[in-house]
Amino acid sequence: MIDKAPRKILTIDQGNSSAKVVVWASGNPVRSQRMEILAIEELLPLLEEEEIDGCAYCSVCHTDAKFLETLRRLVDGHLLVLTPSVELPVKIHYGSRSTLGNDRVAAVLGAHALLPGESLLVVDAGTAVTIDVVGKEGDFMGGNIAPGMHLRFKSLRYETQQLPLVEEYGELPPFGNDTQSAIRCGVVRGMVSEIADAYRMANEIYGSSRIVLAGSDSTVLEPLLKERGLPILTDPNLVGRGLVEIYEYNAFGGEHC
Repeated sequence: MIDKAPRKILTIDQGNSSAKVVVWASGNPVRSQRMEILAIEELLPLLEEEEIDGCAYCSVCHTDAKFLETLRRLVDGHLLVLTPSVELPVKIHYGSRSTLGNDRVAAVLGAHALLPGESLLVVDAGTAVTIDVVGKEGDFMGGNIAPGMHLRFKSLRYETQQLPLVEEYGELPPFGNDTQSAIRCGVVRGMVSEIADAYRMANEIYGSSRIVLAGSDSTVLEPLLKERGLPILTDPNLVGRGLVEIYEYNAFGGEHC
């Protein structure tokens, strides 16, 4: 069991492409950086400069046991690794908790911490885009997984014979006037329509009041969703915020992983 609530907590969100590392104080992010390769050597300067009282970690990739063992030692044992066995302050309405991504769980809890008492559509637009519903009490109701923006661009290049790889977003007219712009509009505006349709259904079924947006492609999607009049709140540290909630919940009586 974690023996105290931390003054400062370090959260590590290991995604498919990079890791988001955030230092939190009193529920607010005070330092943030993205690491292409997560390694103890990269974390040491931060751990030496900040007085870290606890650490919460989640990953969508393989977890390096040696890395976690060293990290646990560096934070004096106050490490919580989010796994399906960790106690949560909300209910998970999902067929198999063991197959539910820990980043999705943390994102939902982060959204609930931002807007308690509201049903929300939580969109994390990274390598994959996840679109999940959180109930008014913070419960995970279910959601969808689809390819993220870059995966869609790459699939058109590598699964066809003649289409190019589009890497620059550029202008987004209603309809493309050449192959590059047609691909951009199809991928990006297609994702916007996908999210808008999910919000419509979440609003009808669960009374979801707004969209909470996170992920590396949120800066591209946010203005386009706002153009459609959709209620958007963007938080680039959403998963970390949820990890703080889980850590603090466990600090007061949950399981210490």
